[in-house]
Amino acid sequence: MRLLDVKAVLDRETHVQQADPKLEILKELDDKGTRYAILSHRWGDEVSYEEMTGLMKMEEWERDAVRQCNGYQKIIKGCEQASKDGYELLWIDTCCIDKRSSSELSEAINSMYRWYQNAQVCYAYLHDVDESVFPTKQDRDKFSESDGWPEWFMRGWTLQELIAPKQVEFFNKDWAPIGNKRHLASTLEWVTGIPWEVLKDGLGAKRLSVAQIMSWAANRKTTRVEDRAYSLMGLFRVNMPMLYGEGKKAFQRLQLEIIRVSSDHSIFAWNPSEPRTGSVLAEDPSDFRNCHFTKIVKPDEFIDNLMALIEWNALGAPWPPQHKSRKISPNPIHWCRIAWLRRRARAISHQLRTISVTSSGIQVCLPVIPFRDSPSHFTAILPCGFFTIDLVSSGSSFERTSVTARPLAPLTTYPEFKTLYLTYHQDANETHREFALDDKYASYHGFTRCGTYPREFTGDTVTLSSLTDDLIVIVYANDDVRSRFAVGLGYYLGQGWVHVVYDGCSPAQTDWTPWSNFAFGAYRRMWGARAEHARSMPKLEHNYERCRNDHFIKHAHLPRSIWAARVVWGRWEMDNFRIMVDVEQCPGCCNGPHGWATSFNEHCGLDTPGFMDTNYYPYELRLNGWRAQFAKCSGPRITLGDYGDNSGGNFRCTGNIFEDMRTLGNIDPTSVYRPVVRRVSGSEWLIRRVEDRTELAVAYHTTTEGKHLALRQPKGLGLPTNEHFELLLKDLAIRLAGKHLVTSVIQCSGFYEVDDGGEARDSGDGEFSATCVPCSPFDIIRLDT
Repeated sequence: MRLLDVKAVLDRETHVQQADPKLEILKELDDKGTRYAILSHRWGDEVSYEEMTGLMKMEEWERDAVRQCNGYQKIIKGCEQASKDGYELLWIDTCCIDKRSSSELSEAINSMYRWYQNAQVCYAYLHDVDESVFPTKQDRDKFSESDGWPEWFMRGWTLQELIAPKQVEFFNKDWAPIGNKRHLASTLEWVTGIPWEVLKDGLGAKRLSVAQIMSWAANRKTTRVEDRAYSLMGLFRVNMPMLYGEGKKAFQRLQLEIIRVSSDHSIFAWNPSEPRTGSVLAEDPSDFRNCHFTKIVKPDEFIDNLMALIEWNALGAPWPPQHKSRKISPNPIHWCRIAWLRRRARAISHQLRTISVTSSGIQVCLPVIPFRDSPSHFTAILPCGFFTIDLVSSGSSFERTSVTARPLAPLTTYPEFKTLYLTYHQDANETHREFALDDKYASYHGFTRCGTYPREFTGDTVTLSSLTDDLIVIVYANDDVRSRFAVGLGYYLGQGWVHVVYDGCSPAQTDWTPWSNFAFGAYRRMWGARAEHARSMPKLEHNYERCRNDHFIKHAHLPRSIWAARVVWGRWEMDNFRIMVDVEQCPGCCNGPHGWATSFNEHCGLDTPGFMDTNYYPYELRLNGWRAQFAKCSGPRITLGDYGDNSGGNFRCTGNIFEDMRTLGNIDPTSVYRPVVRRVSGSEWLIRRVEDRTELAVAYHTTTEGKHLALRQPKGLGLPTNEHFELLLKDLAIRLAGKHLVTSVIQCSGFYEVDDGGEARDSGDGEFSATCVPCSPFDIIRLDT
């Protein structure tokens, strides 16, 4: 290691104008057997190795600029303190490592814990402490960015710099001593969470779990994300190469290295701040935030405690009598099972001591309890204070579900010892399902999407893990009237599910909580009932004969309001779903949320605005390549946008949406509302049999042979399907209720009947139309069809 020659540095500073440019201020020495002091500090405006060694070769103005920076003054003050304490050598990370060399940097980082451990004294410089005494109370006003304590205690690298040295002396910003580690141990335990025994006597002072040590770093920060892992290597006695740029993979590598040298199962006992699925390895030290008291349990002790717990629960027995505060099971089968489990556990106790990293996953042996409703899901009991994690089978390996690690609940099933291969790749074997979200109409009554919990998503596609439990909650609110609701999109045991809940707070309440609080509460409610929500989902069935796609609607009245939230759910691709959210007026006489109601829409037909239950007519054509069915128009002329009654094949018009639009007067009849012209084509096998095919399309009669129609110069007109037009239909929803709507019309200069051989029969002229039962977007209106 390179060490500053304290005397050379101070002499050069004292005689800076006459100092020899060739003066050596650094010495190469072995840390073992060398007396030196070491500095621990919060980086700021620092002086590099290159600047420190080349100071006397600089121009005077450049040299003065370096000497005036805080980092240089820190070096000088550190050397003065070392000299005062009788040390000739001082190590400072900023100027004793040539960071231009990646190999030197990697070697230094891997050796740093040892260097701090072998130092005779460590000077901890607290640059933001003004007082002459160590701060013993949190001051969030003064230390607002570091949880009320000096910033030094919130940095990642200073954790090992506090633990490793035998002696740590603290200094304030003026380099006045304000205490040492041993005398301040109880205060430092409160600040850092590190037990006072460890602060006084090091990591060997007590038996520590991996999770405990990780918890000390949970709230600390580093400039580079990789340093979250690299700064912990020394605490776990592991080494690994530095790969800056690998991001969070560094922490994954660290955990794998720890597993290779340790049999501590507490490394799996982490709890993320947000639900996460897949890898059994944590993503960040912050996942261990609540593991301060997670302890190591020896395998034999773990087996004895587990057997005692099973006996106490008296599985398989009715309420047993009490004997000396211990349950006694009268069931002989129970005691046979206990004896068998004990023998099995003793036989494999050596496996409980072993965790190994293999190409198939992390191999462990653990007691597991299968889920009652899913044989592929298990609760695994960790030998570290009876914490449990939930796992799901993925082929030959197991992945962690998003359920947090938690204390073992009362047993209702006998555990089974199994050898498991746990997935540790973050993206291994994970498949995803997409929920396409369409919520633009929620804003119609002033409701906007506030945000999502527990994670954000961009655009209108929500991606969930289909392999493990997953849930995301979307909150919609109208702050003017203090009304809001949440839509949950989830996956449970391979089943996608959707649910809607409302905020029960009264609009008159003055404490209108932030939407995030409501989102958290809605998430917990839906997460706890996810199995029930998944079971309540209707089954999607594809009818190949009619080529229909089922959609399902759930209605939830918003209390003390005139609105209801409605959610439409339907599969639009294999294993992917389309979710639509709307708000509509509601009289308030309902109780919600209701169960799922079924609707239909063309899956392979022409797009229509909103959901419309398509009527099926005998003549089949294609509009822009999409199949559509039409009726031959007779009687009064029918035009596009007509609505009315349809009985026995006879349509009686009672209005037209385009005329209504003009009557309303508040909608500008611009091009977005004009009919769309569509290309018309017909039966290909019939058109080949017709002699004159010029500008001709043949409408195939689907129910009667020989009744096909040949159309001359056909022109298709259809309703627009843009957002503006859908809003128009929403305005007209009440007026259109109970009516049929003409969505497409084909005009032609003439037509004649042809038989299956293409021979002409009767001729005439006229129009064809298709009628559909309308509904406001995402809201099925029950109509007579």
